[in-house]
Amino acid sequence: MANNVTFRINTRDAENCESFLLRIHHPIAQFCDRIWQQHAVIESELTWLIALHQDTDLVVPYPVQNLTGTFITSVAIDDISETFNCTLLNWVDGSPLDTEPTSKQAWQVGELMARLHQHASLWELPSGFIRPKYDFEKLHTSLMGLRSLVNTGTISVTDFAVFETVVQRICEVMKALEKTHHSWGLIHADLNENNYIFHAKEARPIDFSCCGFGYYLYDIASTLKHLFPENRKSFLSGYQNVRQLPHEYQNILEAFFIGATVDNFAFLASQPNEHDYLSQDIPYVTEKLCSKYLKGEPFLFDF
Repeated sequence: MANNVTFRINTRDAENCESFLLRIHHPIAQFCDRIWQQHAVIESELTWLIALHQDTDLVVPYPVQNLTGTFITSVAIDDISETFNCTLLNWVDGSPLDTEPTSKQAWQVGELMARLHQHASLWELPSGFIRPKYDFEKLHTSLMGLRSLVNTGTISVTDFAVFETVVQRICEVMKALEKTHHSWGLIHADLNENNYIFHAKEARPIDFSCCGFGYYLYDIASTLKHLFPENRKSFLSGYQNVRQLPHEYQNILEAFFIGATVDNFAFLASQPNEHDYLSQDIPYVTEKLCSKYLKGEPFLFDF
């Protein structure tokens, strides 16, 4: 939850106890884009969570109203002359995995994502709904965010040049894809091992704070980054149990896999304590993944 500071709140009375998630919408990362803290953007996330809670049997962290009957409470901080937006969500019971998912668990997460996409593809967006986009403009912005690391030596000139070439090609892929109800819509955008939990062998999604508009295949690729190759196959099988993937999906997934990696690197670039990791991981990505992608060699299931 890099876009929020969060606390678990436990309440108790004579009859029962409840837990809630308090979110203070203030970025943890120093250079985090402030769009995520805007009132209308937060309200739109909550609107989707309410719809998921009402329209499906998925267990999601839906919001709780405050005493004025709204979902966002703005708190003025006199010492710093700033106002923080705060929200309260119902707590979702479950536990994150402390190991790589099993094949069955990966299948369940794939099915879970497909159900989120299915809802998004059929849901009529309300007026004033605003969330960021994960498109070619976002990817280009991420690339520019990495440029500063060339000057510090964290990224070599050669590796950055590879990223420039790859991003240009991925942007061309994005521009060529049609935005239909089946291919483009609201996506979780961060469904990794920290943001899905299991309860009674059921996969549940949490932390929708990065949700936005994007290609459904981009959402899939973002999750595949966190799975071993064999589990990627299981994930896709689970997904296709609910929604069919388009023809030639692997080529697009591999483009978006690298695109999502670049987006993640740009986020980490804003955190100085991650620069040592970037200096080690970026050469691996450019040599092992980008080189294969540029040569048209598949890599998603064989490394």
